[in-house]
Amino acid sequence: MSEPQGRLMNIRNTKLYIALFVIIIAAIFIVPRFLDDNESSIVYVTANVDRNNITSQINSSGTVNPLKTIEVGSQVSGHVKDVFVDYNSEVKKGDPLLEIDPSQLETELKRAQADNKRAQADYNLTSSVYKANKDLYSKRLISKEELDDSQSKYLNASAALEQSKATIEITQSNLNNSTIRSPIDGIVLSRNINPGENVTANGKPLFMISQELSNMKIDTNVSEADIGKIRKDQRAYFTVDAFPNKTFEGTVYQIRNEPITNNNVVTYNVVVSIENKDNTLKPGMTADVKVIVSEKEDVKRIPTAALRFIPPSNALIETTDLDTNTEPHVWIPSSNGLIKPVLVNPGINDGRYTEIIDGHLGDGDEVIVEALIKNNGGKNASYLPQPKRF
Repeated sequence: MSEPQGRLMNIRNTKLYIALFVIIIAAIFIVPRFLDDNESSIVYVTANVDRNNITSQINSSGTVNPLKTIEVGSQVSGHVKDVFVDYNSEVKKGDPLLEIDPSQLETELKRAQADNKRAQADYNLTSSVYKANKDLYSKRLISKEELDDSQSKYLNASAALEQSKATIEITQSNLNNSTIRSPIDGIVLSRNINPGENVTANGKPLFMISQELSNMKIDTNVSEADIGKIRKDQRAYFTVDAFPNKTFEGTVYQIRNEPITNNNVVTYNVVVSIENKDNTLKPGMTADVKVIVSEKEDVKRIPTAALRFIPPSNALIETTDLDTNTEPHVWIPSSNGLIKPVLVNPGINDGRYTEIIDGHLGDGDEVIVEALIKNNGGKNASYLPQPKRF
């Protein structure tokens, strides 16, 4: 046998081995399935229709915040002489928070007052000259140029006087602002300055003051899929990590229209008002919030899993006129191992149970929630979870 013929024979043998390997693997995985189908049966897990209360709610998370928070800075530059408050200090509107050394501002005010006196004297002089020249000009005793010159000096002196008055107002205002005061009644949440440091006008915030903490709010993020169910004055319950065994209560008081987009996910801020009389809650706490959308008592209900159930492909189904592709329905056991769909009108749900408003189901009826395969060894295997139809 020549070398090319031997090489061709080796290639053919390799292909033959590969084909045999594929056939063996297929036989291992496929043949038992046919055997199992012949020796297995479907067992349906059912639940009974009953009556109970259902509470539909929307879950969200948010942050506990004061109703109003103000950052307080300085309107003037200077050296900090004294700080009158600290963290958690309670303040009233107008209470002093900080004092900037006023000596330089007092000097500027004295200079402005002196300039004002000089401007006032110039104004008085030029005003007298201008009035006298008007009389002289009316009697043709001076020229038009002399009158115009005295008028120009009078107008300049008048402008300089007004400017000096404005300078006094500015320096007086700066002197008044050397003592920074609280703009609201509240509590000092943060202090970012110490005596001896320098501050600049309109620089960093020196204090953060919140309105009293006996009434607060939670800023929550609700998805666009759920925002249409939220209404003002709905009740809300929430927990915080600091008190995991305690449930707090609040009320929806604002639904903001501004969308918040993060990683292509759109949410809306729903503000929940809360009471905090004992100051248990602190600003910045993370809250797990449940907004109560709807509540119903003593309603007919079924497990929500029954609405998601889809029969396996080899199930024995009783023929009906119901269109299972478009109409809401559940599956119930029928006679002789058959199952059949039943039309229902679902209402609110709490995730686990769904209200049945009307339909061909009575109290105590069985509905199918899951299908199991029972083989000849008595072992059950569950089908994979089915997608929700409606």
